[in-house]
Amino acid sequence: MRSLARCTGAIAALNARISVSPVATPWRARAAWSGYTTALQLQGVETDEIDIFSLACGLRVPGRPLIGTHLDPLEELGGWQQALAAHDGAGWRDNLPTAIGEPADAREHPPLVRALDLVRQHAQVDKTLIPWLRTPVMLCGLGLTVTPLPCLTGGVKAFRLKRTLADTDWTAAFNSLSRAAEAGLERLDALEQLYRLGLRSLLDAYRPGALPRLLALSLSQPLLSPQAVADALGLSVAGASKLLERAAADELLVEITQRKTWRQFLTPDLAVQFGYAQPKRGRPRVTPPALPVSRDMAEVLDAFDREMADIDRKLASTRIDIKT
Repeated sequence: MRSLARCTGAIAALNARISVSPVATPWRARAAWSGYTTALQLQGVETDEIDIFSLACGLRVPGRPLIGTHLDPLEELGGWQQALAAHDGAGWRDNLPTAIGEPADAREHPPLVRALDLVRQHAQVDKTLIPWLRTPVMLCGLGLTVTPLPCLTGGVKAFRLKRTLADTDWTAAFNSLSRAAEAGLERLDALEQLYRLGLRSLLDAYRPGALPRLLALSLSQPLLSPQAVADALGLSVAGASKLLERAAADELLVEITQRKTWRQFLTPDLAVQFGYAQPKRGRPRVTPPALPVSRDMAEVLDAFDREMADIDRKLASTRIDIKT
């Protein structure tokens, strides 16, 4: 019961925050990559988040082991993201196999238990990624979230391997979703901090140039290279390199490759989480005061929001190929 209560509370906290966040759209893209990684791991695929993040960003991080050529790890990702974006809350049961159902006394159980039991039944009849990926839709359909939250994928392998679950299996499933929700909330906090830091950098910049476009791109595509930035923003490779160095000097990006060619940059929060940068030690910095409300500030906010919307449209309409 403690695990159930913790999981329900974590999901509720994330659901409340994402509904008012200014970075909800880029967060959903990152959460989808994270949730998709969880689904692959439940299928027995040996991969880490950094591998899926890098492939989704069209890059390959040096030193990472290659995923077998017999497997397309992103085969279901695009369709799943589109299905989550198109979800309207109605008819969420229509895509479930007819063999899946709920007993007459199902409504006596908490919604979280009902949702995970549907995942368990689905995993018994479908041996693909789909049952794990359907978890956010089931949580939304049963009223635990307003919209599907992509990071809340999965369950436990026991759902597929056992006909009768022990209490420890249910506890493991609750704890898994709790960790996913708590990690999603932490990443939302970090992304909002990066968003605010970017706005401060733009206000302090004498000539921001293409910096607002780079910041908008980094929120949706956190792993970048000079060639990728040049292609996305219409710059020369040399100009893109200088722009990335400028962002790194302002602590908006972290260089994760120690070389002069084929350089790659990652947002600071993910650089720490993936082990490419050390977390800051000691007493945390005092949170800067809120940005002053002024006409200049409103113009910067409006311009940055337009850049983010433009980047979202570009990324949604183009397929980024993997660059070695």
